[in-house]
Amino acid sequence: MSFNKEASIRYKIIDSCLRNQRKPYPNMDELMDACTDQLGKEFSISTIQKDIKAMKEDEALGFLAPIKFSKSQNGYYYEDKDYSISRIPLSENDIESLLAATDLLSTFSGDRVSSHFESAVDKILKSVLEKYEKAPGKRSIIQLENPPKQRGYEHFDLFFRAAKERRPVAFVHFSYAKRKFTNVHLHVYLLKEFQNRWYIIGFSETHQAIRTFGIDRILDPILLKQAFYMDPKFDPVVQFQDIFGVFPLKEKTEKIVFKVDAMLGNYMLSQPLHDSQIVLEYGKYGDLLLQINLIPSQELIDRFCMWSSQLQVQKPLWIKSKIETLQKGVKREE
Repeated sequence: MSFNKEASIRYKIIDSCLRNQRKPYPNMDELMDACTDQLGKEFSISTIQKDIKAMKEDEALGFLAPIKFSKSQNGYYYEDKDYSISRIPLSENDIESLLAATDLLSTFSGDRVSSHFESAVDKILKSVLEKYEKAPGKRSIIQLENPPKQRGYEHFDLFFRAAKERRPVAFVHFSYAKRKFTNVHLHVYLLKEFQNRWYIIGFSETHQAIRTFGIDRILDPILLKQAFYMDPKFDPVVQFQDIFGVFPLKEKTEKIVFKVDAMLGNYMLSQPLHDSQIVLEYGKYGDLLLQINLIPSQELIDRFCMWSSQLQVQKPLWIKSKIETLQKGVKREE
């Protein structure tokens, strides 16, 4: 255990002793014994004295605890009977910062989080606002996108529990592309949001490989009572650091070169599509030749199609051809 963590625990033990109404005015020996009993090691008088001094005077700790010594009772006590280091009063700056944070936190309630997390968020907001919000006519100054609720989101808590408790799940998956239902047994490793949609990633016994499933395509999930398999090769950071989206079309990264007009170029310079994005050439009229090094994904193809009037893929040829085929298909349907 680190020194700082051990000291923090001692502060809590001392605080508990000072607030114990059944045994008020603990003396030095009693404080030492309490720390020894709970931490399993002996502490010197000087260590406990330094702890008390730090609790009283160390501004970095922020306690400024009103600890006093009673000669008549031969023990320590809090001058303020309601004081506790777990209930440190906030300064005006702290309160102002906390209220500003609640504006941001409130935008993550509702459809952006599951009912499990929304309850916790609501408790925090109500507690903070009830205690500190006094400004009349306070208005919201932060507004985030609030997308429509995704189908299948009611199962979010179950998937979260499956990943946390390492319990496999079984469900029926409907493939939009193949137009068919499949029974899947999945060992959930990760829940991932992309473009306001949620996906679960894990080892599929059905496919004998790591697979990604959109929760909007999942029906009747249930938790299973069987051994959980954790693929030692799975690393969520590595898995998604070189991909735009969640559904890869290849296994390895490729250099993707594309040209964008001046308008789209300005947006892509201010917010690159990926960390690997570089400018290969600046055009005469503000257009740009860009390159990214990514694992090609269905989401990347979809994004390129969405920008097709402002973007032209040059390499690799198979991506260029795929986009042209998709565009022709859309025109035929129109």
